[in-house]
Amino acid sequence: MTNKNAPVDKARQQAMAKVDALMKQVDDSFNILGADRDKGVTGEVKAFRAKVEAAAKDTSPAATKTLLGLAKTGEALLKTLKKCISETFWHLRRIELKASVNAALAGALLDIGKLGDPSLSKMMFAEQSALRARMDKAEKIKDDVPAGETMDQIDSDLEGFQERLKAALAVSTWLGSGFKSMLALAGSAIGSVPSQRIRAVLRAELDFVDQAKNGALAKLDVKAIQNATLPSLRRLQKVATRLSADGSALDRELVRIGKLIKDAGAPAELAARLKKLAQEKAAGCPQIRDFDSIETALDAFEKRLAELAAAVQKARSATAH
Repeated sequence: MTNKNAPVDKARQQAMAKVDALMKQVDDSFNILGADRDKGVTGEVKAFRAKVEAAAKDTSPAATKTLLGLAKTGEALLKTLKKCISETFWHLRRIELKASVNAALAGALLDIGKLGDPSLSKMMFAEQSALRARMDKAEKIKDDVPAGETMDQIDSDLEGFQERLKAALAVSTWLGSGFKSMLALAGSAIGSVPSQRIRAVLRAELDFVDQAKNGALAKLDVKAIQNATLPSLRRLQKVATRLSADGSALDRELVRIGKLIKDAGAPAELAARLKKLAQEKAAGCPQIRDFDSIETALDAFEKRLAELAAAVQKARSATAH
């Protein structure tokens, strides 16, 4: 009799062990839901627990079949509970993210307002607006799970944006101090250049510096923007300062050479060369249309003037003998 019942008892024990394990998982999942449990789920768990307790007390051969059925019920209930946990998590997470992301986006908008450079402000505002649009779209999603997951991704992307905004504020600070200062120095030097035509060429070059600055803004790196702008600004200031200083010096040299030519009997060839140089100077020296040619043209003019001075000196020496 014992041998005959042994397989039945063993099968029942295995079924009971499986149901007990499922019951524990169900209880754990039910406890995770806490106060946010759905009434329908609460009823299902209570009914399942009651059936398990009743089956545990049943010693009849039919109890094994009942327990196997309960195991399937428990597995289905466990899936339901896991789904409820996921939905509850994302419901609460959605509420949390809605508040935190919207607050961060509002704060970012205030920081963007502190950016002094229009191009930098426009760039960062575009990024903030793109995140804002994604958040507005996510808030309209009815299902908490996809809505929460979408907001979670926005929150993750927002961290990167906030780092970029932090870098943008640092760039803005430098643009408002270092770059603005260098720009003012270059502008002042350009303003002192006698020739209106040359001033126009130099000011046009400032536009290229601004374009280079805007092109480097995307990197949001002060060093990169410095490398893109400062060499050109320094060269502009240097050239403008030279043009301003050389203008008076060249005038004085032309007058000096003119007197020497007169003292030498005003040789026609030398007088003609002087007249040509004087006309070029009066028309706005050097005669160029682009910034890169200025120094070369100025060097060439000064060389011709020096050669004329040497020729005049030679003529005077020949006359003296």
